[in-house]
Amino acid sequence: MKKRVFLALIVTFLLFSGEVFANGEKEYPNQNINVIVQYSAGGGTDLSVRGVLDAAKETLPSGTNFAVSNVTGGAGLIGLNQVVTSPSDGYTLGVLNTDLVINYCLGRTKISVEDFEPIACALIDPFVLIAAADAPYTTFEEFIEYAKAHPNEIVIGETGMGAAPSLAVLAIEQFFDVKFKTVSYGGSADCVTAIVGGHINATIAQTVNAASQVQAGNLRFLASMSEERLSTYPDVPTMKESYADIDFFMPGFCIISAKADVDPAKVEYLRNVLRPAIDSDAFQKTLKTMGMQTINMDGAETKAFLADQLKLYSKLCKDISVK
Repeated sequence: MKKRVFLALIVTFLLFSGEVFANGEKEYPNQNINVIVQYSAGGGTDLSVRGVLDAAKETLPSGTNFAVSNVTGGAGLIGLNQVVTSPSDGYTLGVLNTDLVINYCLGRTKISVEDFEPIACALIDPFVLIAAADAPYTTFEEFIEYAKAHPNEIVIGETGMGAAPSLAVLAIEQFFDVKFKTVSYGGSADCVTAIVGGHINATIAQTVNAASQVQAGNLRFLASMSEERLSTYPDVPTMKESYADIDFFMPGFCIISAKADVDPAKVEYLRNVLRPAIDSDAFQKTLKTMGMQTINMDGAETKAFLADQLKLYSKLCKDISVK
């Protein structure tokens, strides 16, 4: 009830505030706001962003809306480049994500998190370690002990050198001083299929990729790479529960963002529109359907999170050469 009253107050404020912005513009927005998603329609990034926007659109002034454009290619960099080269008028938003941080750390782009002002976290969904249900290890501790006793024996599927799952494997290897064999596949779904087929032993991915196989009893989530247990799978322990010194928190994330130099008053307006939408019943239902989760952080919390991610991936990528 309190949440509904809060949302109603926010809506009333947004509709009648009539704030004057830095450039003298009286009304914002007075036209559609274009949101560029750098991946194809129907994927996790696209669905989560659209879910937030759909839940928020009723709070926009009459005659305005959010318009999503899927601008794909270049590992997401083509769409992000279109965002950072657009006018700084608040009418073009983009999506900060894990791949941008990694591409920046690998030297593939000069676009960085500093080019954006985060607005709302549509998705923060930690990676999990996934293994066959009949593997000789049923916990993360047993998995690590097995790896120490059998160097280069465990075969882990990943989605290409420099992609987030491969860097998650590297983080585990470096922290525990263990070695795995890795095999690259076209996507996380292929890795899951390979475990079920007995071709590899494990993979690291988001839970949605293996949920049906876990439910069928073929696979097992051993541990999540998160600071707290997943809301979607509260029975799955975190790696940090077993090894308190672990210092890597590795989620896939999608953060709706403006350019860094957009009028702060417009950024605050957008936060007041989009952050309540994340807590809405409609978007929470969307997340549940996707089997994913998020954290509704404010601007300062989101920037601290991004700084931690940049520090982590900078460390992991420093010795990697990817063409």
